[in-house]
Amino acid sequence: MANCISNLNSLYIFVILVSFIELQSTQVGASCSKIMGRCSSQDCAAQCRNYPGTDGGSYYCNYFGFCTCVFDKAPPKVDGERPCSMVLQLCDATCDSNCCKSKCATINKNYVNPSGDCIQTFGYPYCICSYDE
Repeated sequence: MANCISNLNSLYIFVILVSFIELQSTQVGASCSKIMGRCSSQDCAAQCRNYPGTDGGSYYCNYFGFCTCVFDKAPPKVDGERPCSMVLQLCDATCDSNCCKSKCATINKNYVNPSGDCIQTFGYPYCICSYDE
């Protein structure tokens, strides 16, 4: 009985994980997403709607609480910064910088020149992927 419950819990965790990954891919698709900071510290909707060089965009607060704008067309590059970005996961002992780079390179075949790295922000190391539209 305990083994059956353990297997059921593992199945629930797997389904939640797959759903989360699918949701991230569905919302971003082949468009451009851009991390705009914490949802709790700004009006995320207004920030995305009024982002310079775009026709406005939709938004969502991701699993980690980051405001993420989604644009149909990439915003212009500012100071050489890649125009599109997304938080993939936390970096830790199971996924270091090399793992992050590898995951970002293969996250979506439609992304141009994807790259990733573990970046310390808001007190945690996040795997952040950057790409061109």
